[in-house]
This record gives sequence, structure tokens and C-alpha cells, in this order.
Amino acid sequence: MAKKKVNKFSNDPVSNTVVSTYGDVVRLGSEVLDNLTNLGVLSISPALDIALGGGIREGSCVVMSGDPKTGKTTTALHFAGKCQKIGKKVIYVNTEGRLAIQNFKGIQSLNIEDIIVVESTDDRVLSAEDYLNIIEYYIHNDPECVIIVDSVSSMVPKDELEGLIRTGVRNALPRLLSMFLKRIGGQVTKNKTVALFILHNIANTGGSRWAPAKMTDGGNMIQYQAGTNIAITHRGRWQIPKETGPHVGQIANWKVLTSNAGGTPNSTAEGWIRYGIGVDETQEVVQTACEFRLIKSAGAWYTVSCALEEKDHPVIAEVLKKNNIPDSEEEIEKFFKFQGVNNLSDFLVTNPKVCDFVYSKIKDLFSEGDRV
Repeated sequence: MAKKKVNKFSNDPVSNTVVSTYGDVVRLGSEVLDNLTNLGVLSISPALDIALGGGIREGSCVVMSGDPKTGKTTTALHFAGKCQKIGKKVIYVNTEGRLAIQNFKGIQSLNIEDIIVVESTDDRVLSAEDYLNIIEYYIHNDPECVIIVDSVSSMVPKDELEGLIRTGVRNALPRLLSMFLKRIGGQVTKNKTVALFILHNIANTGGSRWAPAKMTDGGNMIQYQAGTNIAITHRGRWQIPKETGPHVGQIANWKVLTSNAGGTPNSTAEGWIRYGIGVDETQEVVQTACEFRLIKSAGAWYTVSCALEEKDHPVIAEVLKKNNIPDSEEEIEKFFKFQGVNNLSDFLVTNPKVCDFVYSKIKDLFSEGDRV
């Protein structure tokens, strides 16, 4: 016997008439809240997750901006790899046509067999209209997928593609993006899609001396639509040993402008990008744990103090037993003490459960802060 449908607006004839005419388009606030609460939060990396309040929420548009060569593509592809591991379908829209070997082989988290790449070919050069229509089709027909557009700034409207290169052509991209974002807004949330748009900084020619020297390309609508908006403000060199050794990677200095996962606006994070690996999550855990004294440093020496304080924790007890460490404070402290941050990082790489334990302690600190 079919279950009788409950009329939630039996005492509200106006809402009941709207539902009868247009379908189930009227919701109670509690329903909307339940739907939002059930949206998952996807991890990017330890440092960014903390700044964002957990990561990137499903069903949202994300803007990732910054100067060229600062780590946006690497971070986005690292995020793609993490999404793949939890069963998400990833579509990478390669508008720039500049994907390189290192983008695929230099990011360990990425499964290149499963990522879908949309790009122009010898037979078909895709215009901005083409790209946006393809993205919209995926959003409507492939629920819970992750779409990365790299980059919005490189899309070329059809009018600019046709004919000879010339001046006097009005930039239609912001208007196209405005139409596109208005069309997809509700469907992104409904289908639990993540649409991540990479934007480049351009010179701000507005004329005001109080205006910032740079601004993101693509118009205001994409900034308004973004539930999460993060920007790389500057980058630093990563050398081992510090300041004297070879250049092994770079540090992306992120600023959280908005986050729909609960992060505080204007929070900052350091993304550690190692060449040949991508985002080095172990290094991010180490740096964050040192900041909050879960790992204590004294000169060149680093001690995993949170492990010493909870030596009976199953993870810590297991690694001590596995390495035949005697049950004495002196021996345990010696085991968790390292000369140089690289030796500490190597230990955490070979003992991922200990790294996860340290990261859990970091998250516990932030959870306590939220409760306060």
C-alpha cells in the first residue's frame, strides 16, 4: 500500500496553492537546514582545512585566485586526487591548454587514469561559450562530481576567437560568466557538485589611488557566487637546509576571504608544495603542530610532545611496541626526539598513523575553540 503523502502546508492555503501550481518548491526552514547539514566537507590539505573550517563543502562554487606560478594548479590537482580517493568523479577543464607532465606525474595523490580532461583539440577550438555549456551539462547530469576550471581567465568568447586579432572587441567574458552562474546556482547545491574556478590576478586599472594594485579577472558575479573564496597572496622558497640548501619546493601563502564550511574570514594558511610530490601534507602537519606546541622545538631539535603526553594511546603504544622501545620516559622521549625537521618529517612519512594522530590533536584544538 502506497504511503500517504503528508501535506506540510495544510494550515497554509497560500503555500499549498503555490505547491499545487509549481510543484514541491516551498520548503520549511528546518528542511533547508537539514539539507545543508547533510552536505559533506571535502579535504584539501591539513593547513587549508584548518583555515577553512574543515575544507570545501559539497554543493558550492569555489574561487581560487593568485598570481601565476604560485601553486593554484598544484593545489587544485591535489584536491582532485583526494576527491578521487573517496569516490568522486573529477572533471578538469583545461582552458589554458598548458597541462604539463609534472602536473600529472608530479602529484602523488592524483590518479591520472580516472581524471577526465576537457580541452580544445586540433579539430575543435572551444570558446568560452562552449566550455561553460559543457560545465553546465556536467553539473545538471553528473551529481556529486567535482569540476575544476583552470582557468576562467583563459576562456575566450566566440567573438574574440573569430576573425583576425583586432582591437575594439568588447570583453564579453564577465557577462557570459554572470549568465552561467545565475543558471547553475541552485543546481550546484541540489546535486552536491563542487565547481572550483581558478582565476588569475590582473592589474587594477580602476584609477583610484586607494584601490589595490591587483584584482581577479572574470567580473564581480563569480566572486559573489563563491561560497568559498581563497587567494594566494605571495609565495616563498622552500629550501633544505633552510636558507642554504637546494630549492625543493615553494610555500603558498593563502588567505581565506570566505568559507561556507565555517572558517573565519581573513584566516591564513601556509601550503607546502614539494616538487615531484605536490602538496606535502606531512610538512603542513609538522609546521602547524609546531605552531601550537604539539611538537616542541628547541634549536635544531624537535620533540613530538603530544605523543609523550599520551603514550598509552593505541597508536602511540603500537609504534612503541613495534620498535621495541622500553617503557621508560627517557627512552620514549628519545624515540620521539629528532634533530632537524627533515628527520621528523621522514619519521612521520614512514609512520603515517603517528602523523594522523598528531593531526587529530590539531583538529581537537580547533574543535575546542569552536565550542568555546
